[in-house]
Order: sequence, then C-alpha cells, then structure tokens
Amino acid sequence: SSGINAEWPLRPGIVGFTRYRRKVFVGEEDVACFGGQVKLSSDLVIERIRRCHLNDMENIIPFIMLVCIFAVTGSGSLSDLVLVSRVFIAARFLHTIAYLGSIRQPFRAIGWAVGVLCNVYLATTILRDLSK
Repeated sequence: SSGINAEWPLRPGIVGFTRYRRKVFVGEEDVACFGGQVKLSSDLVIERIRRCHLNDMENIIPFIMLVCIFAVTGSGSLSDLVLVSRVFIAARFLHTIAYLGSIRQPFRAIGWAVGVLCNVYLATTILRDLSK
C-alpha cells in the first residue's frame, strides 16, 4: 500500500495549488491575502480534484484498515495480500488518472469497481477465516 500512501496525501496540496493558480478561494481571508475571488464549489477543475480526493478517502481508508486486520488475524496468505494490494493500487491509479484527466467512462468506473472488489475480497476472507 506504499504506492497509495505516496499519492493520496498529495491531493490536498494539489487542490490548494490549483486554487491559488486559478485565484479561486473559499474564504474572504484567502482573497485578502492572495487576490482573486470567492467561489463556493463552482470551479469545475478544483471541484474535480476535490471529489477525486474525497473518493480516495472513501476507498483507501477502508482498504488500509482491511489490510491491517487481514495481517493481524493471519487471514489468507501473504501472496494473496500482496496481489490484492497491487491490484488495488493499480485500480486506484486508473481511477485517479481517469478522474483528473476527464477520461470518458467506463474507465473511472472500472477503476472504482476493481478497488471495491479488492475490499470485498479482503473483508470476506477475514470473515471466513474468523468464522472457522
């Protein structure tokens, strides 16, 4: 999961930099300091980056929790965990590239769905092994 941990925390900085570059802010104090205008959720580029980050939080946090539980409980095998982690990371990168690049569907949906299936696999394996 180190690939996800490297990319994911950068997104708020990207949002902030894009707000600064486009001079679109959410508070009067930002406008007073940097110039520009106040716009609440109306800049399409900034909102796309922000929504992508929110989607990452909704999917990556459960993944990290499931990986930790998977490892602590000894569910499945290490090779399964490594494979699922690699597939999840690739799926999230596909999702991010498709989202930020405004690439037409179904690429973003595929990236999202594969990531969700990885989480489902981890959760069901944990539950199956704990019920033994």
